[in-house]
Amino acid sequence: MRFLIGFVTLLLLALAPPAQAAANFPRLASVDGFRLTAGDTFATYGSRVTALDRQLPPRGLTALLADTNRKARPLCHGTYLAAALKPAGFCWEDANDDKTNDWIPQGLTGSGDADPATGTVGGKRVVATSWHTPGDTMVRLSFVDATGLGYRHVLLVEPTSDTDFAVVTGHGHGITWSGNLLYVATTGGLIRVFDTTHFWKVDASAGTVGRGPDGKYHAAYYDYAMPQVGAYWYPGGGACTTATGARPCLSTLSFDHTDSTFVTAEHAPESGGRILRWPFDRATGRLVPSADGLVHASEGFSSPVWGMQGAVSRGGYFVLTGVCPEYAGVAGDHPSCLHGGVGGVSTSRLAGQAPVNSQNLSYWPATGELWLLNEQLRERVTVHVPWTVRASAGRAAMDLGARPRL
Repeated sequence: MRFLIGFVTLLLLALAPPAQAAANFPRLASVDGFRLTAGDTFATYGSRVTALDRQLPPRGLTALLADTNRKARPLCHGTYLAAALKPAGFCWEDANDDKTNDWIPQGLTGSGDADPATGTVGGKRVVATSWHTPGDTMVRLSFVDATGLGYRHVLLVEPTSDTDFAVVTGHGHGITWSGNLLYVATTGGLIRVFDTTHFWKVDASAGTVGRGPDGKYHAAYYDYAMPQVGAYWYPGGGACTTATGARPCLSTLSFDHTDSTFVTAEHAPESGGRILRWPFDRATGRLVPSADGLVHASEGFSSPVWGMQGAVSRGGYFVLTGVCPEYAGVAGDHPSCLHGGVGGVSTSRLAGQAPVNSQNLSYWPATGELWLLNEQLRERVTVHVPWTVRASAGRAAMDLGARPRL
């Protein structure tokens, strides 16, 4: 069992609405059954990517960001977040990315995860998001220069041989980033791994994916394809199940940078979505297997938040996105809420509301920023607010009535 250190307080609590009853946030009695395997995927995909590199010389993230073809806008839509939090961020360009559901945003990470010490990659603050098509037929990522607001979409692909690749399908639920490696929960219990030093410039003249009859490589009209380099899944396969069983349906990925643990969570229509911690090695950028070759979860909790979409942790304190208590069981699109609390103790609703249909979360320790994004059509925002901390040795509880020192 992890020893929770410190006393964590969000600036959000200083603006909390009238007190609501705290909800029990129980620890799972056992996490022994939760396991992941990478099999030989890193070797298999690594070999295929190396072979394909001979025909498609890889470009890195710096080159990609020097070749952006879209421009985000300074924050332009309402966020429902308290104005005193001074929400900052951006809106997507005033075109399809904001106004249509051809692609729908889901996951969020950035340079603050990739390099928690500096919050930058290649000297830039970078936001990365995942998107899916309505039929989950494709997944793309967007890389945004968070300062200049230029951005570029890339299509995720899976190398199928030394000479070809295929489209990655799925929902693109959650995404997080460590060093060069970027993790995407695409569908069910499958986590695909990508490398930000590997972007292939392809021919954008065709809607097909892979090598075409013309001998050129294509990525559904996109200029860049990003190849998979590894994967994790539940050993033995089988379908995922929500709120029960040993194969949660993953909807979010994040890091707790205080102990470098990898955090996964599942979406459940009501409460009961499982949040799990997994051992992670920052030096290698990979999950840490036990002697049996499998990665074993180290800790787990059952979320009391209805419709949990995002989960991020700092030193045992979690912030979760989900349904506001007043909208529980109410049909339609409503503002989301942020909920916070200590795993194994309780959660409470934090200040005010959050963007409609908020999705994933990311915490950037170098700048103290809590980032989130939402998927609501014509209201899409990628926004951050401050997360502040007070330390009090030996205490692990959350003081819901305290006003943090700013």
